[in-house]
Amino acid sequence: MDFRQQQTDQVKEALLLEQRKLNVQQQKLSELQQEKKETFKIDDFNIGRMQLQYHYILSLEHEIQMAAAAVIQQQQQVEQARQYLVAAKKKSQVLEKLEEKQYNQYLLDSKHQEQLVLDEIANRKKFSLF
Repeated sequence: MDFRQQQTDQVKEALLLEQRKLNVQQQKLSELQQEKKETFKIDDFNIGRMQLQYHYILSLEHEIQMAAAAVIQQQQQVEQARQYLVAAKKKSQVLEKLEEKQYNQYLLDSKHQEQLVLDEIANRKKFSLF
């Protein structure tokens, strides 16, 4: 049971790590999108600067697409880690239920043995009187 608990804890840690990675990827994507919005603000309307901004926006667009793909991939990793956690918890719960059933059976057997001893004592008293 301790082993299962350790496995569950390890899977929880892995899930947290994957979620942190996802948060970093989402933050990066958000920053790129914000930077793209700010790049569209043009104060100077000369051709050279506009061409430079155009190429910069194209490179930002490429980076945004790459970051979006990374976010999607990381979301899949988080979902996979979440599924591993659910499976680990199910295994732990199965063992807990099994342990509970065995404990209840032990209590039942103990009561049965106790009753047998009490019956034996009661029968000895009956026969000793005769």
